[in-house]
Amino acid sequence: MSKLSRLQQLESLGWPVPAFTSVAYADFLAGERPEGLRFPVAVRSSYLTEDGEENSQAGQYLSRLNVGESELESAITDVFNSYPTQEGTQVLVQEMVDPDFSGVLFAFREGSWKLEYTEGLGEALMSGQQSGQTLLLPRFGAWDVRWSAIFNFWKGAETCGKPLRRAFIQLSYITGQLLEQPDARHGLDIEFAVSKGKLWLLQARPITTPEEAEEVLTSANHKEILPPEPSRLMTDLITDAGPALFGYYRDLDPSLLQRAFLRAAGGMPWINLSALLDTMVHWGLPTQLVCRSVGAEDFYQVGLRPWRCLAKLPVFFKVLGQQRQAKQRIQAWQRKAAVETDLGKAEREPFWLIDPAKAFSHWCDSFSSLYVELVTNMQILTGAMSGPVGLLERLGLLHRLAAAIQQKSASTDYLHAFREWERGQRSTTQFLEAFGHRGFYESDLGQPRFREYSEADWEALRKGVDFTASSKPPPRRKRQPLWAWLFRPVIDLIHTREWIRHETMTLFWEYREELNGKLPFAPWSFTQAELSAFFENEWRADEMAERQPPKPVGWDMDTFLCNQLGRRLPVTVLSNVSASQQNHQQGIGVYPGKVRGQVWRVASADLRTVAPPPFPVIILVADALDPGWVPFFSKVDGVASYVGGLLSHASIMLREAQVPSITQIPAQLDFQTGDWVEMDAQKGTIRRVEEG
Repeated sequence: MSKLSRLQQLESLGWPVPAFTSVAYADFLAGERPEGLRFPVAVRSSYLTEDGEENSQAGQYLSRLNVGESELESAITDVFNSYPTQEGTQVLVQEMVDPDFSGVLFAFREGSWKLEYTEGLGEALMSGQQSGQTLLLPRFGAWDVRWSAIFNFWKGAETCGKPLRRAFIQLSYITGQLLEQPDARHGLDIEFAVSKGKLWLLQARPITTPEEAEEVLTSANHKEILPPEPSRLMTDLITDAGPALFGYYRDLDPSLLQRAFLRAAGGMPWINLSALLDTMVHWGLPTQLVCRSVGAEDFYQVGLRPWRCLAKLPVFFKVLGQQRQAKQRIQAWQRKAAVETDLGKAEREPFWLIDPAKAFSHWCDSFSSLYVELVTNMQILTGAMSGPVGLLERLGLLHRLAAAIQQKSASTDYLHAFREWERGQRSTTQFLEAFGHRGFYESDLGQPRFREYSEADWEALRKGVDFTASSKPPPRRKRQPLWAWLFRPVIDLIHTREWIRHETMTLFWEYREELNGKLPFAPWSFTQAELSAFFENEWRADEMAERQPPKPVGWDMDTFLCNQLGRRLPVTVLSNVSASQQNHQQGIGVYPGKVRGQVWRVASADLRTVAPPPFPVIILVADALDPGWVPFFSKVDGVASYVGGLLSHASIMLREAQVPSITQIPAQLDFQTGDWVEMDAQKGTIRRVEEG
């Protein structure tokens, strides 16, 4: 479809397009000139193969702006002369808009919508000669356009001013309608102008580079549960499960587009934050709901839109139906998963000898299925808990409830058992019977478990423990207050979530043990394809051992834009994000308490870093935490992390163990081991102080 045809389509659909006409080359030679337009005009190319589905040829042919009546003939001649051949061609003539703002929207079918705009004419912006402002545009609907006249529900564009913000909301709605047309397979590149608050569409061309589609990826809770360099096999397994994981949302609402919940970039598995926030916008829910729970930057900042929620009531009824039976359903699933794991292992056993490639493929499929079900059930539980937990936190009752309930979660039992082992109150054998399947970064199959540790490893775990110091006695149990019984269902859901993690880690251990036993080398630094090649006798064991796997980039950025080619840009390139980050001055208190002491800065939990520094009062500061940090928690007086949430596994453990702790501390606070700090976990603040 040519540029002219696209404008005719926009006009026929009733969208705001400046008046335009066209002139054919043969008619122009015969003396015909465009009439009925107000000057100045823009004379634009509309070559036969321009703006096609496969090749846009954007910028290859001449266009002239601000053309007066006396210049029209020469401008048209110049544009025709820029074509490789003139026969059968046309030139587009369009009234100029005097814009307050101009820009371009890259709206991909599968990916985020990136909007770039600048004041005045946008030709320098379109040609790449000037950098404008950049936003990611949420997908808004018709009712959002209507209500935007009354309510400011999009804080992410607050600095734009109301007229421009409303124009962007209208642009989003129109774009969604245009993408329902079948002729823009990968998406549309839309040039627009805003004049006195009115939106004008100048042109729209098909996107011909789908590999440029960007998603916003975040480490979020992956930074908590996976090591700084996750094993390649684990990364491969879980990113392959990305579309199936997003299937949870599509089962609730089939109108959602297919997206991947996880994506690989730089050899690391990242959570697709843009897909989750687009889902929140689609359902009318605040995007902050997701960002606060995973500790990620809210690049949309879209608030609650009740009119959209009403339209999605069937979805919410499905969610409520899931959550009402969440505990019983998930307990039944866990029992079923344990049986299926045992049956699958027995079914694979003969094939490891006669067809190991088939056995390995079955192993991968079985683990992926387990992982998808685990994450889906975790999402159901988190959704059921997040509302009540948020309310309790605002009322200042969350930590009191955790302390008042006498029964603790499986994660807190794990912490208490480790403390008992450290102090000689529980033998290694007793600890292994209950928690041998746990370990550092236990969500990664490639990480060793406690039952694989050597004697030297166990000695390293005990290093730094002061056996002469009397341990803090556990808090004396009091009668449970009556008000705590009102919120007992919330605690039951929290405990179910920690229980399912504990039990599923047993199944993870079984998968790890099985694959380790079938290979003469450690399989975790290889991908599924590489291991399949070995099982199919394409590579020998000595060749596998000599292979040097590429080094992953690590969790080097918390949140970033990434296209299909792997190009990564920090999310701070977005205008609204760079402004909002400057306002982030404090974290979220997990369990209250004031602690003044010295920082123990730890980047990664392992046997090399587990020995604490010789400080009288220690405050652990880490990028992110999970229950695998238990050997660290037992040695400190306070804990602070940059990434996390109120419902993260580590937060639940620290709250129930009554350890003063903070999560989501500001990224600009850079602490090093030995720094003197004071943390106030009630307020969520941590600051440097004078020594001593």
